[in-house]
Amino acid sequence: MQNIPNRFRAQYTDRFMNSVRGTGEVMIQMELVFKSRLDVDRLTKAFDLTLDAEPILGCRFVKRWWRPYWERIDTNNRSVLAFTDDADIYERFKNSPVDPCIGPQIKACLLRTPDMDHLLMKVAHEVADAGAVKQIAKVVSYTYSALAHDPEYRPKPNIDGDRSLWQLLRYVPWYAYPTILYDYYRVYMFPCLFPFASIHLPVVADDDRTLEYVNRAVPEDLLKLIIEYGHQRNATLNDILMSALLHAISAASDWDHKSQLRLRITVDLRRFKPDSNGGGVCNLGGMEVINLGTDLNDDFDYTLKRISSFMRQRKARWIGINDYVGLAPLTILFPHRLMEKLMFLAMQSVMNMGMDPYVLANGGAIEAKDVVFDTMPIKARLLPTVDYPPHIVFAFTTYNGSLNISAGSWPCSKRPIERCLDEMVTVLSKLSSVRARDTEYVS
Repeated sequence: MQNIPNRFRAQYTDRFMNSVRGTGEVMIQMELVFKSRLDVDRLTKAFDLTLDAEPILGCRFVKRWWRPYWERIDTNNRSVLAFTDDADIYERFKNSPVDPCIGPQIKACLLRTPDMDHLLMKVAHEVADAGAVKQIAKVVSYTYSALAHDPEYRPKPNIDGDRSLWQLLRYVPWYAYPTILYDYYRVYMFPCLFPFASIHLPVVADDDRTLEYVNRAVPEDLLKLIIEYGHQRNATLNDILMSALLHAISAASDWDHKSQLRLRITVDLRRFKPDSNGGGVCNLGGMEVINLGTDLNDDFDYTLKRISSFMRQRKARWIGINDYVGLAPLTILFPHRLMEKLMFLAMQSVMNMGMDPYVLANGGAIEAKDVVFDTMPIKARLLPTVDYPPHIVFAFTTYNGSLNISAGSWPCSKRPIERCLDEMVTVLSKLSSVRARDTEYVS
């Protein structure tokens, strides 16, 4: 087997995510629920082997003034999986941070209840976005299955897997760069910052950092109606959820009709690669900003039409790549410590001024075949990174026909987030009755 290097270069996205760590708990988690029992010994070994299969996971982040790097952890000091039958211990694990400077970059906990097994994997955002977390889960799942047939199985280390932005930008033609740079300022930076105030929930920030996650589920039958509702209007599920979230925030915040109806949304840039996969575990996500101004009609279709039209336009003009063309060249040569200070100050300033829009992270679909641990989980979801108050990150994922909407909360933001997500589910539920009327009319 090929020897794994002791050091790896820290990519721009690694350094960027580390530079904003002071603004929140920068981690992404996947939670799986099984009706069957998992083999603890085999699972422990599968996680350990995954640290070699994707070597960046078996590293710690070493900070330096100029160029930080990743350093491999000694194999005798890299425990990943914890096991418990205490639900409180499991929840404390879920709500605890992961330190990339200690490593490894993935931690896991298995909760065994009388009738179910709950498996939680948390990954430092420095090494992985939501798409990469699903990639990691696939490696763990495959390794777990392989060990059942061959206890001596060892995955080949993905040493040469590209983690850089070049794996993406190489597919962008040279003549597209002026357009992308123009759009960076026209539809990203200026709509994100001006006018100043973004619509926010009534959260009064305090220093209590007791983390909890708020989740709302949309069942399979309702989700089918929602998706069909979107198809009839040439809108995606992502478009519908953006529209529903803006309506929900306005209802839960007693909107003053002056703050901008603004959201920052995530884009998985793997869409631009021929195989739609990252070369290695890495961050390949981009951002877009949608701003409806102060015009929120009570008619949901009016909002959806505007959002879906905007998204179609952006998809035709290299959606999500803005930052990597407009911002990255300005900061890629910065010393890491300077970048860390500047990014923290910039983000804190826009958050304190109420300018920074909330984030809606599209985690995409969790494929059942990629999370098989002898059997398929009955539930699966991603839990997003959590910003400190007053900023909020919402996220959604689908699995096996159902939809989960999540947000991390602090004591000062839990009730506003709960009210907002309840409003969002109410908005989505009303769409099913509209879809039913449409079907009746067509009949």
